[in-house]
Amino acid sequence: MYIPMSKPCFSSKNINNIQENIGTILKSGQMMMGKWNTKFEKEFSEYVGVKYAISVNTCTTALQIVLQYYDIKESEVLVPSGSFVTNISSIKWSGGTPVFVDMNPHTLSFDLEDLKRKRTERTKGVMWVHLTGIVSPEYWKIVEYTKENDLFLIEDCAHSLGSSVDGMKAGSLSNAGCFSFFPSKMITTGTGGMITTNDTALMEYAKQVRLLGRCLDDPGSICIEGNDWFMDEVRACIGYYQMKDLFFNLKVRRSVADRYNAAFQDHPKISILDLPENNSPSYYQYAIILDDEVNRDNMIKILKEEYEVSSKRIYLATHQEPIFKDLNFDSKTLYQTENTLDQSLCLPTYCTISDKEVQYVICSVLAVLEKI
Repeated sequence: MYIPMSKPCFSSKNINNIQENIGTILKSGQMMMGKWNTKFEKEFSEYVGVKYAISVNTCTTALQIVLQYYDIKESEVLVPSGSFVTNISSIKWSGGTPVFVDMNPHTLSFDLEDLKRKRTERTKGVMWVHLTGIVSPEYWKIVEYTKENDLFLIEDCAHSLGSSVDGMKAGSLSNAGCFSFFPSKMITTGTGGMITTNDTALMEYAKQVRLLGRCLDDPGSICIEGNDWFMDEVRACIGYYQMKDLFFNLKVRRSVADRYNAAFQDHPKISILDLPENNSPSYYQYAIILDDEVNRDNMIKILKEEYEVSSKRIYLATHQEPIFKDLNFDSKTLYQTENTLDQSLCLPTYCTISDKEVQYVICSVLAVLEKI
């Protein structure tokens, strides 16, 4: 019995709906910018609680479009080092300079004091990553700081579809949210992404640039430089029906997280995040932080080889990725990110995991900790 980290969440009912409607799409011949794109975007914007949702081909594209809209050339963007490589790459591709910010280990988000220290006259905006699906309990401080200092705020919501704080959904707390539909994410279209915003000008720009820069009022003409970054009708159809399975997916993940929390909260070698009641993560990943004396890599190996349980660290800190070694940063200011991610361990969480499998994961983790 091998237990993987994640699996896509497709109900039998919606697999049938997808199969039936993909056949209709293929027969119609309209493979792009049709009714399914419209339906998916409408469903998504209403769920997140924003005026607009604009579908694109990847979350990385979504980030790049928003960064280009804010014209970050020769400007700095503050970004957590506890993020993913594409957060940094999208800033660089858009002509900006990424500035790494340290992590608060209790929120997996910004260390606010480090964020403030690293703002300069060149800082134009902030990229805010909801790591593992947790919106920082200090969210209002981040939002307030960016507004007070006239900085744009982009949410990377790749992990956080369905996450909320004080009743507000991830993707509605900033100037723009960017979502991922990669196979491992909360919903999947194989690959794909979405931009959420209340900014009409950003919506219009995104719709133009995703479709080769075509004018909205005259699709036969090109108004701006763009790319073929749109989402096709097949993926939009899959995304629409994936949204129908999201409630169940979230319900199961939160139930699994509750069981993990109850099992690990008093363990001397494990720290879990203590979140307030107004904070509801998606639990895209369920992460624990191991005591410094625990060799995380050894634990991952034993869980896989002896117990057939998949596990992983959240990420390598982005400033430690070899591709970014030439960027100008002081690693001494990023030690909390390094320490937290080095001792992080993500456990299996997905909508079809059984109660028996959850208990087996718990027992396996506890057994390994007794050994090492």
